[in-house]
Amino acid sequence: DSGYAAIGGVVLDHDGNWIVGFTRFLGVCPSFEAEVWSILGGILILLNKGYRRAIILTDNLEVVQILNDLDLEDSGITMLRRTQRIMRLEGMWKIKHIPRNRN
Repeated sequence: DSGYAAIGGVVLDHDGNWIVGFTRFLGVCPSFEAEVWSILGGILILLNKGYRRAIILTDNLEVVQILNDLDLEDSGITMLRRTQRIMRLEGMWKIKHIPRNRN
């Protein structure tokens, strides 16, 4: 499932107004990891802008389930552990699944 991957995201406030958007080319990367990179990138941008809480919506149910897992310490994917650690320690972040046709 690897191929060239790019990520992007849009951050909106509680009224649906634009805050920031971002894109990044990753190179060859599995789609699962690209989704995690996108979430991590969005969180880091928000932290740098002073935000400490957000609801993150993704259409990748597997990523939602894994990041909501209580113990990723044994995960072989460092990025998953880092993303989960930041979500737990650096504010109030919630990740939720949204169907692709609503994302």
